[in-house]
Amino acid sequence: MTEEELTTESVLKKIKSRGYWEVIIRPTQFKKERISLPECTQIVQVCKVRLRGWDYPHISSRHPPYVGGSDYVESLTDWNGYKELWRMYQSGQFVHLFGCREDWLGEQKSIFGPSRYSHIKLCSVLEVIMTLYSVTEIYEFASRLAEKNLFEGNAFLSITLHGMQNRKLTFFEFGRSLFDDYVCHVNDLSQEKTIAVNELLGRGHEIALDHTLQILERFNWLSPPREILKEDQQKFLEGRI
Repeated sequence: MTEEELTTESVLKKIKSRGYWEVIIRPTQFKKERISLPECTQIVQVCKVRLRGWDYPHISSRHPPYVGGSDYVESLTDWNGYKELWRMYQSGQFVHLFGCREDWLGEQKSIFGPSRYSHIKLCSVLEVIMTLYSVTEIYEFASRLAEKNLFEGNAFLSITLHGMQNRKLTFFEFGRSLFDDYVCHVNDLSQEKTIAVNELLGRGHEIALDHTLQILERFNWLSPPREILKEDQQKFLEGRI
């Protein structure tokens, strides 16, 4: 499938065929036309996070955001291991669904041959550092929305990981490993938070780390090394990955 052929239905079907993330960020006070339709795109473009080779949320140059309904702008991506759909509503609500890359990496091709992840059983793992990076990007994006005065006193943030049942935690980085099998026994992991804007702006990275640890705990890793993961997060934020 080329990006020119994308439809909402086709991308959603592919995202939901495997594990995926569902992110909701919104003001706690509903105002139907808080921002204009052009501002929906402009705000995401200005606030998107570029901390690694793929921005959060992704904006494709080949398939740019478009008005997908009466009150929102939508963006679709289906390229290599990246499957995404996001919407920014005039109310200030941002909704983002994206596939777990762990489930798609094995299908990536390169000039050097098959993917080095091709041995991984489909929908079997959640990678610790990739999870930390994704949660950190989500909170960083929410913080940037707060800087644009999109929220009043508080912001609502929800992250749900779908399709987690029977997955186990892993590290892809050479030289890092877990000494036990940490397995999730529920299908959907959801956490919702209402965060004061000053907390989001002042402690967003710390709250993101807390959120990541809570995800890991739900895989029965009840004592993940906070200080080590904090150092990983700091390197990520400083572009040292």
